[in-house]
Amino acid sequence: MSGKYRPLFVFGTLRRGEPNHHYLAGFYERVVSAVLPGYERVAPLMIAARDGAEVVGEVFFLTESRYNQTLAGCDELEELPPGMLVGHEYERRLVRITTAEGPLQAWAYVQPGS
Repeated sequence: MSGKYRPLFVFGTLRRGEPNHHYLAGFYERVVSAVLPGYERVAPLMIAARDGAEVVGEVFFLTESRYNQTLAGCDELEELPPGMLVGHEYERRLVRITTAEGPLQAWAYVQPGS
């Protein structure tokens, strides 16, 4: 995956087996378990930046051929205006996650302004 394609870290309904996973199903090359340090759950489906906390989730390596469409679908689910990274409820932000394969940057949907 080239440098402009970042994987997507998810912790809620986009995970495998959850009700909104169909937004990702068939559109990723692989998935691995991941931890997002420096964030915590502030509601069942919301995370915000907090020192010393961490959120466990999955990181999806999206297929390059459908990368933009897949992220656009997830942005729509999280009610981000088209072409924007910040909406009323969520912000799509580049974060640093850790995996068994090492640290990397990924997109995550977080509480805006946190």
